[in-house]
Amino acid sequence: MKKINKILLSSLIGLSFPQSVNAVVPSGCTEHLLDTGLGNIPTDPTCLARWVLANGIILGGGIAFLLSVFGGVSIILAGGDPEKINQGKQMISSAITGLLFIIFSIFLLELFGVKIFRLPDFSS
Repeated sequence: MKKINKILLSSLIGLSFPQSVNAVVPSGCTEHLLDTGLGNIPTDPTCLARWVLANGIILGGGIAFLLSVFGGVSIILAGGDPEKINQGKQMISSAITGLLFIIFSIFLLELFGVKIFRLPDFSS
């Protein structure tokens, strides 16, 4: 059973990474780009912070999706074992909790950074 879980996880991870990675470059940050394996990374500190936040949100959502799929597969393959079913449920609930944390973080950054403090270069 552990071999099946490892094979499924490795195939999900292998299929989730495309051959060419194109990271999101924030608007207005097309100058002073560094060409890397992750795509074009801005070298300006403001644009770099926006790039890290944008791509971190995408990465966090992808990881939460993969964890919830893996938790569902482990529940399906549990074979009625209550311990493995609980592990799958905990994995899914942890993925959903992490995704909600990301969503509320974005909401709070938008609320405080853009609406209340009106920070320059903070709106998208």
